[in-house]
Amino acid sequence: MEVGLRYYELIDDKKMGDGELIPQGQSLIFIKEDSDGMMFFETYNTDSKKLFWASRGEVSFSQTMIETWDEEKIKERNRYINGEFL
Repeated sequence: MEVGLRYYELIDDKKMGDGELIPQGQSLIFIKEDSDGMMFFETYNTDSKKLFWASRGEVSFSQTMIETWDEEKIKERNRYINGEFL
């Protein structure tokens, strides 16, 4: 199934609470934006997927792409959008 995705990039390195670092320029898949304007992203840093919040000032828009995803990946993304990962 084709999915439209918005990609962003970090303006500066982002240090996570667990001590991991997401480097500047890392491709970020936009998931959703909350009512406070915080943006939720998914990215792959080395071998592991990271999910995190960032403010609009921490990122810059990169591009919109259409990708083909399988049904399970779409369901997983929809769970993130609906907050079911918490």
